Amino acid sequence: MGNDLRELSPESLTILNNPAIIAISQDPLGSSAFLIRKDVNVKKDKYGMGETHLWAGSLYGGDQLVVLFNAADEDVDMEASLEEIFYYQGPEGSAPHVQQSWDVYDLWANRMDLGTAQKIIDASADVEAARILLQEANWYNVTELSYKDGLKAGDERLMGKKVETLKARSSLKRTVKRHSAEVFRLRNVGEKVKQYLLAKDEL
Repeated sequence: MGNDLRELSPESLTILNNPAIIAISQDPLGSSAFLIRKDVNVKKDKYGMGETHLWAGSLYGGDQLVVLFNAADEDVDMEASLEEIFYYQGPEGSAPHVQQSWDVYDLWANRMDLGTAQKIIDASADVEAARILLQEANWYNVTELSYKDGLKAGDERLMGKKVETLKARSSLKRTVKRHSAEVFRLRNVGEKVKQYLLAKDEL
C-alpha cells in the first residue's frame, strides 16, 4: 500500500481490514498455498491476457485454504473437487481428507459495512474516536487476541461466513466474477483428520 490511508474509500477499507483474510496471511502454520490448476482456455482481454487458477494450501489446526482466481475477461463458473483441493496431502484422491466432510467459510463475507468504514475514515485524525467505532463494531483486535489464539477459539470474526458443507468426494462450485477471486476456509466436520497441523512454536 503506497496510498494515503486518510483518503481510502470505504470499499477499500473493508477489503484491507478484513480479519478473515488477514488471518490467512498471518496463519500460525506459515505454509504457502500451491497452484493446483491453471486454465488459459478462457476469454482474453484486448491485450490477449486471461486465465483462471485454483490455489489450495494447509492452514493451522487442519483447516484448508481454497482460492478460485478469475483473470478471464468474463465471469466464469469454476469448480474444485476435494481431490484437487487436497492434492498435496495425497495425489489422485488418496488423501484421507477427501473421504471426509468439510464446512466451507466464505472469507469475503461479513466484511465491515460501508457506513461503519466511512465513519472510521472520517475519524482517522482522532485515534480514540476510531478505536471506539471499532470496539462498537466488535471488530477483531489482534493486540487483544492473537490470530493463533483466535483460531484456536474458533472466533467467528476470523471465519467469514459459513456457506455450505461439502460431503466426501464432492466439489466446491462457484461463479467467480471477472477479474476477481473467491477465497474460502475449509474446516473438518466430525472426526478430525489424523494430521493436525501446528505452528512452529508448538512442535
